[in-house]
Amino acid sequence: MNKLTITDEQLTLINQALDFYFRVGTGQFDVIKNHPTFEKHLHNEFKTKEGKLEIGDKTVRGIITDIDPKGKWIKTKSYWGNGEEIKKWLDLQNIHHTTDYEQFHITRDEVDTILNQARNLLYNSDTLNKNGSWGIHHPNVDNSCREAFDMLQVIRHEKWKINENRSKITVDSHIHFTSTNNDSNKIKCELNIK
Repeated sequence: MNKLTITDEQLTLINQALDFYFRVGTGQFDVIKNHPTFEKHLHNEFKTKEGKLEIGDKTVRGIITDIDPKGKWIKTKSYWGNGEEIKKWLDLQNIHHTTDYEQFHITRDEVDTILNQARNLLYNSDTLNKNGSWGIHHPNVDNSCREAFDMLQVIRHEKWKINENRSKITVDSHIHFTSTNNDSNKIKCELNIK
């Protein structure tokens, strides 16, 4: 057996990669447009304004009402859980001009159409609707997709076990192996509890 020592962030990336792999392998090509590279690129492409943030600018966290002259915080006004309120943000690297979401979604819808055409060509069928795909147990799905899904399940279940607020009715609360090669029961994940 092999052992891999990684950070929490790297484990999250492995989880995302396994999820991406099995979904593409079952024909859920729409996940391609959700890859962080394309997600960030489209948000940047369709920003409503370029340049430095200023009072009155629309951001992803609301309209800027105040900016610290020393650049340590920004205040924005928006609608949150308790209605309209002003919040102070210290994570300035995460505050950007808002996106033209109409254009953003038009582009994503066009990509969905093209990805569905590609999926249907690979399936050699045009009977599936926009959100259709083969299931994880479909005979045409390669077993490597089931193995990826099983690894993903083990990792997310271990994360579930250390979560103090876990629920027994979520998908991560149990594991049901799908691979046909009987190696999935050998998958082990040990998380360091902080």
